[in-house]
Amino acid sequence: MSDAAPTFTPVDTKSGSASLEIADALRRAITDGILTDAQPLRQSELARNFGVSTIPVREALKQLEAEGLIAFLPHRGAVVTGMSEADILEYSDIRASLESMAAGLAMTTLTRVDLAHIEDAYEAFVNGTGGSHGMAQSGRLNWEFHGAIYAAARRPRLYSMIHDLHSRLDRYIRAHLELPGRKTATDAEHFQILQACRKRDSDELGRLTKQHILESARLSLDVIRDRAAS
Repeated sequence: MSDAAPTFTPVDTKSGSASLEIADALRRAITDGILTDAQPLRQSELARNFGVSTIPVREALKQLEAEGLIAFLPHRGAVVTGMSEADILEYSDIRASLESMAAGLAMTTLTRVDLAHIEDAYEAFVNGTGGSHGMAQSGRLNWEFHGAIYAAARRPRLYSMIHDLHSRLDRYIRAHLELPGRKTATDAEHFQILQACRKRDSDELGRLTKQHILESARLSLDVIRDRAAS
């Protein structure tokens, strides 16, 4: 991919939320792999793309810096941050521990409405991640399934920490879905997690959640290594 920024839809400058809209658009472009590791983000070019001054662009970039998605480098300006294999493994270990804890806590407060949201998110993932556009939607739909479980724990700080980790890792750990048969395996793993929710089995749900996250990370790293080798 070239260093040039992709084309973005101009934002509504009258809404008062231009910087938020720009941050959302750039965040999606990073997590979807449209903006790649180490790619420069030139403020003047982004301002032209979004139809705004550089002020909301600068504010959006500062927000993404706080989220760990970009960094400001001397003599280069803003660039998309990347992760090493060691980074991905460490963050995945942290994520697996936090998510298994949140899943277990959720089972102590789970309501019928919570379970209905989890079931709907499961169906959305199964139906939405097939076909030619499935990969592009996989990160969002995967988070909506797992996030529905963690939301039931009613621990907003824990939920926020997990969501932050998901945002940082998503563009790397979804790579496992490129493997033949992995979509079917992931659907099966999600179904096991759903069944544990239905049974309100905290221990089983925590175990399945941790296993699912670590296996996805391991397989995704295999894919990333193969890409680099080829």
